[in-house]
Amino acid sequence: MNLALPSIRNYFEAAKAVIESRSLMDKLRDSSLRDGATGLYNRRFLEEFIDKSSEQAARSHITYAVLMIDIDYFKMVNDTYGHDAGDVVIKSLSEILVQSIRKADLPVRYGGEEFLVLLHNTTPEGALGVAEKIRTVFNDKKFQFGNDSIQKTLSIGIAHFPTQADSIWKVIKFADIAL
Repeated sequence: MNLALPSIRNYFEAAKAVIESRSLMDKLRDSSLRDGATGLYNRRFLEEFIDKSSEQAARSHITYAVLMIDIDYFKMVNDTYGHDAGDVVIKSLSEILVQSIRKADLPVRYGGEEFLVLLHNTTPEGALGVAEKIRTVFNDKKFQFGNDSIQKTLSIGIAHFPTQADSIWKVIKFADIAL
């Protein structure tokens, strides 16, 4: 039994490096699929998710509502108060999104001040209710930058899969047009 201990120790030392490497690779992959400022998934993750889930959604009769969300006149915040102020507004919206949706839904930072929410198996009325909740909570939020207190508004476009199109990518395009 004592003769086996050095072999077992050597095995665990060798395995430790492999496990640490695997763990670091997993963290790196996760960070490449998330937006650094908000912690939400990013567009790259969305592309992988849709590629993997589209066929299953069609087979399983899963529906999605897509909310395309844009902060109105966001450039004015950055130009007037700086990018740090813009980051505060972006982070605030991302927190509101997470608080306003279910665990089965997917909030994504689509780019810049654009966000996308994929609502899993929701009705058109349910999607409209979620969009209205997000819009109202965000519109009521006050941001303090120096001596100025400002409020921002959102525009939200909604489209539905599969009733409006046979692919989630087309539905995203329709939500963007509706925006």
